[in-house]
Amino acid sequence: MFLKCWVRYYVAIIFYEEPEIMRKNILNTALFLLCIFTAGAGVTWADEEILEFPITGVQDIISSNAGEIDSANGNALLIDAEGKTEVMLFDLDGRDLGNKKLVYSARIRSESLTATDDTRGISYLRMAVLFPDGEELIARGPRVPLSGTTDWRSAETLLYVDKGLSPESVKLALVVDGAGKIWIDNIKLRHRPLRTDYLFWGHVVVWIVLIIYIYSLIRKQGRLTRELRPLQSRT
Repeated sequence: MFLKCWVRYYVAIIFYEEPEIMRKNILNTALFLLCIFTAGAGVTWADEEILEFPITGVQDIISSNAGEIDSANGNALLIDAEGKTEVMLFDLDGRDLGNKKLVYSARIRSESLTATDDTRGISYLRMAVLFPDGEELIARGPRVPLSGTTDWRSAETLLYVDKGLSPESVKLALVVDGAGKIWIDNIKLRHRPLRTDYLFWGHVVVWIVLIIYIYSLIRKQGRLTRELRPLQSRT
């Protein structure tokens, strides 16, 4: 409300001020919005929560017979696939994850991951959100899946759960679409309320666009005033 009054105040007075005063008013408003934008960034990340899923043994994951713990690679989970395999890692209660941004991340690496007759030779993270009405949202990542032999790299995929209903469950999985070895470690699920993403940043963008528009009107008025000044002096 205060921001709206601020903008309306300037809209009301800018056309009655000298150009230099107009520019100062616009600059002050822009700086004010920048302060809000900067402060809001801290609020956004302060609301974030992180769920970590350490794997101490194959019994910690759902697909316990799909892999083994590799002590030579920091006790990471090793999947030695001969074809397309979906390793279900964790199935979470989704009742507290509605109206939130979910980010599923992990560290993964591959060795000799190749395509077969019916596979593509890639591996990626998969997150599925299931709702009570049967609808399912699915996200896969990273954008460039692992293939061949790679070193450890960070991977993530995200979903905006804004359906209105709280989901029944959130499932985290690793998909191996090929033959080869895949390691996964440092599995996390980060989540934060959507209000900080949609409402706050949406309002900031709207007001910045409004200020730019007002400033363009001021410049046009200034040019028009300069063009009319010689005509007024002749009369």
